[in-house]
Amino acid sequence: MTPLRQPEATTRANAPKEAARAPRDTGVVKWVAAGVAPLIAALAVLGGLGSFTTIREMAEPHFGGLAWIVPVGMDVGILVLLAWDLLMEYLDLPWPVLRWVAWLYIAGTVLVNVAAAHGNFAASVMNAAMPVLFITVVEAVRHLIRQWVGLTSASRVERVPAARWALAPVSSLLLWRRMILWHITEYRQGLDLEYRHLMAVSQLQQEYGRWSWRWRAPLDERLALNHLPSQHTAYGAPGEDEADDREQEDQLIAIARQLQREVEREGVQLSRDRLGRRLRELGFTIANHRLTQMIAAVRDEAARQEAP
Repeated sequence: MTPLRQPEATTRANAPKEAARAPRDTGVVKWVAAGVAPLIAALAVLGGLGSFTTIREMAEPHFGGLAWIVPVGMDVGILVLLAWDLLMEYLDLPWPVLRWVAWLYIAGTVLVNVAAAHGNFAASVMNAAMPVLFITVVEAVRHLIRQWVGLTSASRVERVPAARWALAPVSSLLLWRRMILWHITEYRQGLDLEYRHLMAVSQLQQEYGRWSWRWRAPLDERLALNHLPSQHTAYGAPGEDEADDREQEDQLIAIARQLQREVEREGVQLSRDRLGRRLRELGFTIANHRLTQMIAAVRDEAARQEAP
């Protein structure tokens, strides 16, 4: 188990570095965002101009002089959908339908332009390159919003990594299904649940047969498989595990309290990124939503202490 207590001298030595780094990081992100935003807008405009003539010519037989409305409406609609989707992500109210519809419109625009190329491979690639680049940039912005603003909250279910889907698609599907059914928000907790489920099933298979356990095992033991999320790990030493978890939780809260006192002296608020950096420097790994919960707990505790 990783040592949880660190010398106070080390913690104090790291505090000035964090205090200087946090505002600088924020400033860098703001400057980069200010520089990248016009480039993203320019990319969207160039992509719209590239397909404007082709779509307008294909719409002229149906719309006549108002054919320009079709390409302009599609491009504006795509931008509105993607912008609204990013806003929903920022508010922690994601609705994937917005992104899917925007992608559908982009795919339709690409197909129209590819059809207008009449089988010319180079022209088809050029028509598809800019929309693909635009989608990649928008997805990068969405990822930045999730990581920087801290949208991975206690109500958001973390995604199963794409590499796991590629290497083990069936077990990844079962893992994702259990995370959704039991609302397991952390991927690591989902892995732990999957491990406990496999261990329980293997024990039943050993006692009652590889396949016959499904009808030979007692009903209460089969039903117990559906209550694994509410149980502590049944394999190992539960008492020791619980004691270790409590000890680690107490020391994590102690670190968060100390950092809260430091930021109060600096006249700023404790951020999730700063707490995460401190814990990583001390050798801890903790989920984003747990950081948010710890910050809320130490802030409430500080407010209660200041209250008369």
